[in-house]
Amino acid sequence: MQDKHRIQADLDWLINSPDFLSVASVNELHSGNLLNANQLLVNVVGESDSFRFEPTHRLGVYFEQLWHHLIRSNPSYELIRSNQQVIINKQTLGEFDSIIESHHAKETVHCELAVKFYLQIGSGEEMANWVGPNLRDRFDRKFKRLLSHQLALSSKVEVKAWLEQQQLVIDQSALLTRGRLFYAIQNFLNQTYTHPAEVATDHLKGFWATHEEFNSYREQNNFEWYQLPRMYWLSELTENDYPEVKKLGRLNQEQLATIVGMQNGKEVVRGFVVTDEWLQRARQRVLTLD
Repeated sequence: MQDKHRIQADLDWLINSPDFLSVASVNELHSGNLLNANQLLVNVVGESDSFRFEPTHRLGVYFEQLWHHLIRSNPSYELIRSNQQVIINKQTLGEFDSIIESHHAKETVHCELAVKFYLQIGSGEEMANWVGPNLRDRFDRKFKRLLSHQLALSSKVEVKAWLEQQQLVIDQSALLTRGRLFYAIQNFLNQTYTHPAEVATDHLKGFWATHEEFNSYREQNNFEWYQLPRMYWLSELTENDYPEVKKLGRLNQEQLATIVGMQNGKEVVRGFVVTDEWLQRARQRVLTLD
């Protein structure tokens, strides 16, 4: 269970942190007509008191819970459906993350959500140069599925018929993305932020380093370092979180770790420390065509 302080911090982070993907750039580069779901967060106030945490160890599921709470708390909108699976002839064709009705505009919006974290392997200009920490997730493949499957779900002929049967109408599709890109440490320190055109320029940034690189960097600063559990990857770490996180000791060379540097109780930087084996597999991953 996330505590009240952490939930409040994560709600505020969802409301105020920058887009991960630039909806305007996505529309321009891919001939889309997506709404930026940030419009649904205008004037919203997220309070943790009434938040219903459903136990999960999946960060994406927790992120969806935060979003659904914010929409339910906003009197301008009604959450019609959440995590609505589309099952036709016993076959699951997809899922709508959230279907929202705007009382003011009298429109129904399908909003797709994504919270993503990618590490740079290569120049960084192409989406294929970015992989997730577990290496199963590569940016270009995830983005293609987001556009061609998830956001296009309501436009499929059979799904349109299913929506009519459910007495649902979808007038618009919208996208809300949050996340962070982790740059190779020298690029990060030099502020050489080469990223795909679809990524928002002001996206959140961090670094990744091998154990040797991190140990060298660690000796050059006086930050206090902590290891971040996965459920703490969203908002900045604060002193309120110290009882729940481990102070970073000497890392095992075989350990992949998410870390955060603190100074005077404030988060300064966060990153990943990767193993040599992980790096070898990551380089292979960006070269794989599938």
